[in-house]
Amino acid sequence: MPGLKLKSLKEPTKQQDGFRILIARYRPRYLPKSEENWHEWWKELAPSRELHKEYMIDKKLNWSVYKKRFLSEIKNNPAALDEIKELGQMSRDQVVTLLCHCIGMDKHCHRFIIQE
Repeated sequence: MPGLKLKSLKEPTKQQDGFRILIARYRPRYLPKSEENWHEWWKELAPSRELHKEYMIDKKLNWSVYKKRFLSEIKNNPAALDEIKELGQMSRDQVVTLLCHCIGMDKHCHRFIIQE
């Protein structure tokens, strides 16, 4: 059944994942290029380097501030808006799984914002 799924890159790849799209700013260093397990890499749907650093590394932002700033970045980025539109079209016809590095973050990951 077509739809949009979310998953961490660190979780095993499964056939049910369908078309896998990496939406992380950075390529995973722990994974050799020969073992990349996604079909496409859409960096435009990842937070900016600055926002990523402030939220994930420096822990300067709470979730609500991060979410507001991330949504602002997306809304002001025509390429990201195009990708969201394409994602909506793709997920009507096939299963699409959005991937990033986060694992065990409950719903405090940008994948959930994109899914909304």
